[in-house]
Parts: sequence; structure tokens; C-alpha cells
Amino acid sequence: MKKAAEWFYSTVFREESIRPRNEQPRERLPAALQAARSLESGPGARDSRSALFLKQAKLLEFYSDDYPFDKNVTCYYPTYQALSDQELRGYFSWRTKLRAGNLQKTSLSFAFLYIYELLNQIGVTDPLDGYEKLLRFHKDYGSLDDRILPYLNQWLYEYAAYFELDPGLLAALPQMVFDNYAAMLEDVQTQEKEKVIEAVRYFTKWLDRSKFYAGNREDMDEIIVRVLRKVSDHYAHRKNTFIQQYFGKPMELFAAPFSTAVFCHREKSRDREYRLSRYTLYRCRNGFWTLYRLDIHQRPNTRLNQLVKTIDSFMRQEYGYGHPVKCETDTKWLLKLIREEIQKLLAQKEAAKAKVITIDYSKLSSIRSDAALTRDKLTVEEELEPEEPQAPEPPAPEPSADTPLDDAEYRLLRCLLYGGDLSWVQSEGHLLSVLVDGINDKLYDTFADSVLEMNDRPELVGDYIEELKEMVHP
Repeated sequence: MKKAAEWFYSTVFREESIRPRNEQPRERLPAALQAARSLESGPGARDSRSALFLKQAKLLEFYSDDYPFDKNVTCYYPTYQALSDQELRGYFSWRTKLRAGNLQKTSLSFAFLYIYELLNQIGVTDPLDGYEKLLRFHKDYGSLDDRILPYLNQWLYEYAAYFELDPGLLAALPQMVFDNYAAMLEDVQTQEKEKVIEAVRYFTKWLDRSKFYAGNREDMDEIIVRVLRKVSDHYAHRKNTFIQQYFGKPMELFAAPFSTAVFCHREKSRDREYRLSRYTLYRCRNGFWTLYRLDIHQRPNTRLNQLVKTIDSFMRQEYGYGHPVKCETDTKWLLKLIREEIQKLLAQKEAAKAKVITIDYSKLSSIRSDAALTRDKLTVEEELEPEEPQAPEPPAPEPSADTPLDDAEYRLLRCLLYGGDLSWVQSEGHLLSVLVDGINDKLYDTFADSVLEMNDRPELVGDYIEELKEMVHP
């Protein structure tokens, strides 16, 4: 043991001098921050987290700092107490720049800490001023870091309800826009057609993608409004209304204001009701808050999108459009309703065309000549020799074997290429728009484009006239 000890002390153990510490002396906090820190111990330590935050926030409401700090801070439900001294000075330096108009992206915890201050009326003159600052931060900082938006959207509604601000202030926020458009659809019977279509476009994505809708917007808008009014009638006397069928039933939820934020209620909330819209209502009873709203707040609306797509599908069939889309519903009464409304519109358009009287002034001279000839026949005594019968009108040309067009389509294209009267289209029971769509569809593989454009009357696309003349002969 003696030899082992001698070996240890001579080989392993060595005496060394104690190294001096290299730690920098701790920075002294400014007096205002020291005073705020002092509240975290002693009697103040018994306060709730939110109450302590409010006390410190009031103490530091006008404090400013200029401390260089560029580290990222991660803290859930941040408060001053949760930050280190350096982080605390870093936050107030960022807030000082923000209040001076120099907004910079920072740690998410700092952004939420600033929002908590505004919710607790720190740095604001009154609740309206606080709302305006929250809304400005929503717009300006939300464009730098959109992670604050889902929370701030909810807190803006709760802020307006809690402090009983004018509901009109929230008109541009997502839930209010949703509710207003839903109200337009609920009032579909009395609402203007343009407003109904505006609401439909808000809730659906199909119309912006449909090529058929782009070319037949007026007709399809008319059918959509007619169908929605009939659907509203259908559900009017049933358990669930049209809005409940498509947007969900109203429901009441527990909704304590700012439950997902650090917020100190300074006094018990009095009983009240605060209506944001037809479908959103906050209630407070004995300090207990609830929220009454529609069960579903989502875009696009699945059922409404399916209805619009089904209308598009049926109209393509009835209009002879060459690119069908899948029908999205199998409800028989609804399918029958859609088809009937489309057929009614087409019948009305045909009846309107029949009532239009057109005068061809180029034929007036021939009419006068025929009238003069008839007058002469009645006044002369001797018989006039019978006129030679007019040659019969040549038959309509048959389509060339080189084209996929049928007789009527070939004849229409020939008239447009070489000049000809189109009155035969209506007299023979054809729809001009259907013939045009048929020509474009059948020649698409050849030209990879439409060869006709439909305005008041069909017009040839100039780039393809020479090629069409090689295909269609005089």
C-alpha cells in the first residue's frame, strides 16, 4: 500500500495552482428593470402570473432601451419574468424601435409579448386606440411573420366583444367577411343577382377554373341564382334551412376572452351580449363567456362547390359544349331542378330571338322593282308573256371528306368564308352558338385553337382563313 501511494503521488497526482475565473462581472440592470424584477420576489410572488405581468407592464409602460441584442428567444406564453436580463433588455430595445416607427422582424416570443401588452391596455390611451394598434400590428408585422395571424385574428374578435367596440370595425376580418357572404346567400330570394354571384364566387373555386363559365358567364350566373332560390325554397319548410344544410348548424361554445393569451381580468365581467354578425354572438352570464356561431367556417364550401360544378356539367350537355365535366351530386330532385331551369332559359332565349324583327335595307330596291312590275301587269290591256321560272336554289354543299364537320357546320363555315345569308340557321331549327362550338371542337385537333369567335355573330379568326378555304370550297 505504501508503494502504491508513493507511485500515485509521484506519477498521477500533481499539485496545481487554482486558475482565476474568466467570468465577466454581471451587468447592472437599469433602475426601472430592477424595480420590475423586485416584484418577482416578496409579497408580489404570491400574485398570479397574469397579475404579476400586469403590474410589471404598468411599471415599464413608458420604459425605453438601446441594448444590442440579436439572439432568438423561444418562450411559450412569454412574460417579463420568463426572460433573462439580456432578453428583457433586448425586448424593450425592439419595442422602442417599434414605437418609433422602425418595425423589425424579431423572435416570435417578443411579438406575442407586445400583443399581450396591448390586450392588457399597456401603451394605449383607450380600448379603441388599443384595437387600432393591434390591427396595425396585424397588418404590418403579419406580413413579416404570419404565425401571429391565427391567434391575433381570434383575439381581435374577443377584444371587440370584451371592450364592446363598434362591430363595424371588424368588417374586413376573415370571419366577418365569411358571415356577410353567408347572409347574402340566406337572403337569396331578395338579394340582387350580382351580390349572390359574388358570394358564390367567394365560397367556391370552380367558377374561376371553368372555361365554360368564362364563355357563358351571363347564362350560368342566371341559372345559379335560379337554382339557389329554388333550393332555398325547398329547405324553407324543413328542419334544417338552406344555410344549415350547406354551412352547418349554429352552436354555442365556451369562449373565455383571451384564454390563449396572458391577460389579467381586472374585474368580473358584467352580463352582456355582443353581436358581431348574424351568425356570431358573444354572451357573458355571471362571468361565464360563450360564443354562438355557425358550426362550419371554411372555404371553399364543399357542398356549394359541388352544386356549382353540377350546374356547369348540365349546362355543357344542354349547350352542346365539347368538354364535359363530372357531375358532383346524385340527389335526384336537385338534378331534375337544374335540368329544368336550364331548359327554361334556353326556351326563353329562343322565344326572344323569334320576336326580333330585322329589316334588310339592301333589298328595298328589289321590292320596289317587283311592285312596279305588278302595277304594270294590272294596268296594261294585253297579256304579258309569262316569265321564265327562276332557277331553283342550288342545294347546300355537302362537307368535304377532308373535314369532320356535319352538313350544317360545313354550310355555316362556307357562308362565313365566302359571304352568305345566315337566316337558314334559325329557319332550319339550329342554334348558332351550338354550331360554332361544334366547328371549334371538331377542328381543334387540326388547328390546336378555335377558328371561330362568337360575339354578336360568328367571326373567323384571321390567321386560319386561307387554310379553311383549302378545306371548305365555294
